[in-house]
Amino acid sequence: AYHVVTHELAAEVETLVRYAARIAREDVAVRDHAPWALRTALRELLVRVPVYRPYPARDAGAAPEDVVSAQAAEEASAVFTVPEEAETVALVRELALGRRGDGPAYEAFRTRFAQTASALRAKSVEDLAFYRYVPLLSVNEVGGDPGAPALAPDVFHAYCGRVQRDWPLTGTVLSTHDTKRSADVRAAIAVLSEVPERWGAFLAEAAAACPAPDPHLGWAAWQLAFGFGSTDAERLGGALLKHVREAGLRTSWTEQDGAYEEEVRRFVAAGPCGAALGGRLAELRAELAPYIRANVLGGALLHLTMPGVPDVYQGTETESRTLVDPDNRRTPPDVRDTLRSLDGGRAPRDLPEEKLALTAAALRLRRERPDCFGEDASYAPLPASGPAASHCLAFVRSDHVLTAVTRLAARLAEGGGWNGTVLTLPPGRWREAVRERSDEVHEGGVPCADLFATAPATLLIRTD
Repeated sequence: AYHVVTHELAAEVETLVRYAARIAREDVAVRDHAPWALRTALRELLVRVPVYRPYPARDAGAAPEDVVSAQAAEEASAVFTVPEEAETVALVRELALGRRGDGPAYEAFRTRFAQTASALRAKSVEDLAFYRYVPLLSVNEVGGDPGAPALAPDVFHAYCGRVQRDWPLTGTVLSTHDTKRSADVRAAIAVLSEVPERWGAFLAEAAAACPAPDPHLGWAAWQLAFGFGSTDAERLGGALLKHVREAGLRTSWTEQDGAYEEEVRRFVAAGPCGAALGGRLAELRAELAPYIRANVLGGALLHLTMPGVPDVYQGTETESRTLVDPDNRRTPPDVRDTLRSLDGGRAPRDLPEEKLALTAAALRLRRERPDCFGEDASYAPLPASGPAASHCLAFVRSDHVLTAVTRLAARLAEGGGWNGTVLTLPPGRWREAVRERSDEVHEGGVPCADLFATAPATLLIRTD
């Protein structure tokens, strides 16, 4: 962030310095602030803005406290040697939050600060850090936090409760036109975090047989290849070439190293897309397919039934394995004939068709029962009981729609399965919403082994 704010965004920072200096000259109470102090305070506060788009509304008054927190101001002040000079941080913070003054100059500063903070986060985090920090690529996504790659169920439930209370009509997304890796690619990569020994053994084998141009690229490339699940060298190679240019460690968009980039192309062709290692990677992916399936279907169902309004990006109603743009803007498949066939009673033949059937069932339910998903709907966590209770995530919407999914399926299998874990349903009879399982009815305490016998994610409707 410091590199970006002092290089690519240096001109934007200087504009803010001029705005702040002009305000200071006209306000006798804050006149004694030098341009260098304003510049330092701006840089230190900008790199600490935690939100992606802190744009102020014209009629919203002061911005929320956490846009530029007191802790951020304290950390920024510590950069100054002289305490009196550190007072500049307080001025800049008040201007950014809209707490000092009114009029065109103050509004211009607030707007420009928000725009610069947004650009800084995009350029320094998603367009740079996400390509350099690659322990687990599935969490390197816009809106994600690589420092917190997973949420405990109680944290997820608390978040959903807050969304339903405060922003019931907010949009929710898993994939967009700007996705680094589609949700289903990320769902597959996430499984690797559950099997570190198996993944480590494969990486050691791959590194010995086909060394990458550098370890950083190798670590990212094999994850991406696993999630992608294809040996299409043109698509995978294009994504990895963009990866190394964005990372800017050995080559970049403005200073390209042709020899290194050719090494990358050769590595992709011989390694992830080669017959030997590509085949071995495909074998590993097939072995882990049940757990990938659990992540794909579980993630889709949570997205479609949690509080908020789900935005289903083109092509993601079925399994979608796409990479960074322009790959994620490919023409999506036409699934209308497949959906008609599934509606006619044919069982899904593979994961793409399973996801399509589940998506259709959830979206139709939202259309038929808006009272269970709208502004006046309710959200209630539903805990399981038993030795594997933490592997079941469930909730009820407005007492009539129930979502239950399997989490950390690989760890669940490693631990011996459900082992008598039970999900006690609310009163009533609950029918499966997905068409091919619509004759299944549950009530009372249901063993998770039975609830998830045919699919790792289930959507139930109360019928009485």
